[in-house]
Amino acid sequence: MSERKFSEIKVGIFVFLAAFIVMATLFWAKGFIVNKDQIGLKAYFKNVSGLNIGDPVTVNGVRKGKVVKFDLEGDSVLVDLTLESSVKIKKDYKVEIAMLELMAGKQVLINPGVDKIEIDYNTPLIGEAGSDITSMMKNLNDVTSDVKDLLKKFSTTADNLNTTVQNVNEIVGDKDLHNNIKSTLSNLNTASKHLNLLLVENRSSFKDITGKVGKTVDNVNGLLDENGPQVKGTFKDIQLLTTKVDSLITGITLIVNDIQTQKSGIGKFIYDDKFFDNLNNTILELEKLSKKIRKDGIKINLF
Repeated sequence: MSERKFSEIKVGIFVFLAAFIVMATLFWAKGFIVNKDQIGLKAYFKNVSGLNIGDPVTVNGVRKGKVVKFDLEGDSVLVDLTLESSVKIKKDYKVEIAMLELMAGKQVLINPGVDKIEIDYNTPLIGEAGSDITSMMKNLNDVTSDVKDLLKKFSTTADNLNTTVQNVNEIVGDKDLHNNIKSTLSNLNTASKHLNLLLVENRSSFKDITGKVGKTVDNVNGLLDENGPQVKGTFKDIQLLTTKVDSLITGITLIVNDIQTQKSGIGKFIYDDKFFDNLNNTILELEKLSKKIRKDGIKINLF
């Protein structure tokens, strides 16, 4: 009887130890076993999709804390973390949420940085968008879509290229085109031969023409050299004549301006209406006087 009780006690102790080990393992896996020296830390993230309370916080790949709580603040999420006090985070830190394995959960990754200045642990950290497997899969889907579009465009280009090649083959395979090309080349060859014969036959004539042209140029140069002073004098006379013509035009312009502005007698004569009226009246009086003289004659009283 005593042996049976002892066996039951051993079984109970074994079950208790096994349960304790299982529970300790679960607590450790979820981060419920907290070290004595830990601090609270906050971090802002744009999105914490897939991150749960109790998920690990790792520093350079080493687990140093866990996720405690989430709070929404505006368009961001404030995440409360615990972190071992031995970890020193510098000003050039980097914090992100990532899933490093396809079947594992997400975790908070901290790169503490190498700057000399340490952060204020009372100020929340600013998290970045993580480059985890999920984002990589999304980017891969985007790349796949782009590749599909590129393949469609390539297929269209290939069809156009095939059409172009067919057209070229039709052109190249045209017998009439071949005959025309041969005829053109033959005519070109014949024309080249005729041109060579023409050059050979008229080489002496070309030399004579070239010599005559050279002599003509020499004669013109000699004529210019001999008559250079006279030509220069003629140009000077032309320049003087041009100057005089300019002066004459200037004077005529002044006279015309005086006439138009009625500064001279001619201008008044042309533009002054009163002058014309007085002149007409004078002529009429003279005409009347002339008629009277013709009719009555001139009477002279000497005494």
